[in-house]
Amino acid sequence: MVYVIIRKAKASDKNMVLEFCKTTFSWGDYIGDVWNYWIREGNLLVLIENNIPVAICHSSFFDRQVWIEGIRVNENFRKKGFAKELVLKSESIAKNKNCVISKMLIETNNKKSLNLADYLNYKKEETWNFYSLIPKKSYKKPKVTVAIKNTKIINLLLSNSSSYVKSWKWIPLTKPNIVSLINEQRILYTTHDDKINALVIFTESEHFEKTLMLTLISNSVNGSENIITYFQNYAIDNNIKRIQILTKTIKLPKNENLDKKFSFCLMKKEI
Repeated sequence: MVYVIIRKAKASDKNMVLEFCKTTFSWGDYIGDVWNYWIREGNLLVLIENNIPVAICHSSFFDRQVWIEGIRVNENFRKKGFAKELVLKSESIAKNKNCVISKMLIETNNKKSLNLADYLNYKKEETWNFYSLIPKKSYKKPKVTVAIKNTKIINLLLSNSSSYVKSWKWIPLTKPNIVSLINEQRILYTTHDDKINALVIFTESEHFEKTLMLTLISNSVNGSENIITYFQNYAIDNNIKRIQILTKTIKLPKNENLDKKFSFCLMKKEI
């Protein structure tokens, strides 16, 4: 008889879980880097079959929204619907926390996960592109302005993006969130002819040391170039080793230190 349960993950599950996460991607997986944090947070679910952890799923909660990530299933236990059960359990927990929206991120080429999301009634909300940028000192000193609290900045952000990225979580952009980011001086922009042509929200990764994450909104190659150059210099000055850019912008300027990695579908469901 097969015995299956879903429960909160325990620290003692770590070795067995990481064993089946070793080959998730060609480069490995990030689960080992975030495991201890997720355990302390208390929102990591594990599916147990006959007393063995065989699948996991993590959730975070923001402004009546749940963010679902880190779905992993041991390859020897696939095609049993375990990923579906973990997502449904996560949604159920979210409903009990008064969440009304569920979101997740899926690489555009990951057809199996996209099919699962479609089966569970998720719809593609946006497409995001991920770039890796190498820090480098430049003689150029682009003019970049620190945003202050005003209606123009708030409306520009709300009309151009549903979210900003922090530690690979797409966090809802709301007026209170934007005001908080402005107060923390986390929003910068560039202008051309007195009009904003590129804007960025920058945060530091909670899980990966010396890693900067940029949410870039731009309608100008020149504006994007100024933002990129600014943060290459910023990274050198602040001992940042990695810069990760997430953007809906299709075309970024050519830069030998800028490498497009993947594109992702931001999936959304009302729960």
